Parts: sequence; C-alpha cells; structure tokens
Amino acid sequence: MTAAYAFREGAFGQAIVLEASSDLVAHSHSESQIVFWLGGSRARAKVGADEVEYCENVGLATNANQSHDMSLLDQHGPAVFLVFMISRSWLNERRRVTGRPFVFPSPRIPIDAALRQACWQILDLILYSRDSEEKLDELVEQLIIASIDAVTRERFGDTKWLLPPLLDHRLRTAIALMRENVSEKFAVDEIASRVGVSRAHLFTLFRDQLNTTPQVFWSAVRVEEAMRRLISQGESLTSVALDLGFSAPGNFSRFFKDHTGVSPSTFRRAASGATPSTVTGLAV
Repeated sequence: MTAAYAFREGAFGQAIVLEASSDLVAHSHSESQIVFWLGGSRARAKVGADEVEYCENVGLATNANQSHDMSLLDQHGPAVFLVFMISRSWLNERRRVTGRPFVFPSPRIPIDAALRQACWQILDLILYSRDSEEKLDELVEQLIIASIDAVTRERFGDTKWLLPPLLDHRLRTAIALMRENVSEKFAVDEIASRVGVSRAHLFTLFRDQLNTTPQVFWSAVRVEEAMRRLISQGESLTSVALDLGFSAPGNFSRFFKDHTGVSPSTFRRAASGATPSTVTGLAV
C-alpha cells in the first residue's frame, strides 16, 4: 500500500496527515511536535524514559530536538496520525506576545472532547479545503495552546510555566559543526574533539539539554536538509542522496522513510500540493 501523506503550511509550521505502515526509528526534529492518533493500527512512542501509547484519549508531545520513536503494536494495517510540526519562529513570537514559554513538561497529552473535535476540524481543512489558511492558523494555534495547558495541568495540577533551557556553548558549537558539515561522515569522537570535550561528555550534553543523542540529532539535521532540497531545489533523488553522503539512492530512501514514515518521492509529491488517494478510515 502506498502511504498517504498530506500537509498544509501555516504561520505555526506544518499540519500533516501521515499514514505509517512501518515503525519509525529514534529521531528528532528542530521543531516541537504534537501527534494525535486518528485510527488504524495501535501505536506506541518512546520519548526518553517515557512510553506513550496512542489512543483516542492520549496524544504525544515532544519539544524541539527531543528523541522519540514510533512502534506499531498490531498488524491491522497502517496507523494514521495528525501531526503538527510547530516552527521555532512561531513559538518565539508567541512567547514574545504572551509573555509565557511554550514547553511540554511531559510527552503525554490527555485528550478531552474539545481537543478531539479540534483535531477533526483541522483534518477536514487539510484534506478538503484549500482556501481557509487563516481559519487553519487560528484552529491550530488554539489546539497547540490547549495541548500545552493540558499536559502541564496533568503534570503539575496547574498551568505552571516552564522556561526552555539555555544551551551550553559547547553544545551550540557541536550543533553548528553538524549543520555546516551535513554531507560529511564525521565520527562523534571527531565532533567531540573539535568542541573540546570527551565523547562521553558530548553525549551527556545532548542527553541533559536536548533529551537526545549526537547520532539522533545529526540524523535529524540530514533529514531536514534532504527535505529542503526535495522541496526547493528540484534535484533528482539520486543527486540528493549522493550529496548527503549516501552510497546509493536506495540507502537514502530507507533512511528517509525510517525517520519520517514516508519515502522521499511521496514527500516530494505532497510538498508539490498533490492530494493523497486514500487515508485509512477516511473518505478522501
């Protein structure tokens, strides 16, 4: 079965319909993320030491760069998710306007009736309407704020505000090196040496401040660069694969699907505005 994949851009970032037919390896994103399970196979995510099993009443939240995976729990076909990739610039602007940070203290989102209804309203706009961008932005902003508040209330009993961490300068240097050398095959030891810390200390910095590992973060950098090239530069898949250091297009395609749930070609079709032909459990 060909995976359905559709997304809409907004001021907040991207709203994505993802039909996943296989597990996702541990990965991360530079954006914060909210995920709601819509139907199909049951699934579970692991975020650090926490496990979240998706259901009608539980969704997933991850902060920027936080490592997480996804495992399908049965063989009843693909799992369908509604995913929100929340841009850093949008979050920073909302922090500036509201005076409050936007941080998830827990990966588990308790879903009430209002959140569930908002999910289906947004799904309808993504799949059926192409001229309601302002409405989409409004609904998604409300859903994001409600999700953060729901997580915080469940964890602390109120809407206690958490400040995002200030990154250690050595961690910022390591991240800059990864971004500048996205096509190279550096070992983690070499990054640590260039930053001036031991390999173990570099792992500690990534774990304690970003809830991820250097390898997972670097993979995220490569995925984001691949997405940028697939969307904006019109390069062939072979060219993108070789430029990012993969020995063959097939290796690149497997890496991309393991981290995103879809193939590079499916991602490119969705980015060009193509509508998926099927979404499990939904008439399109």
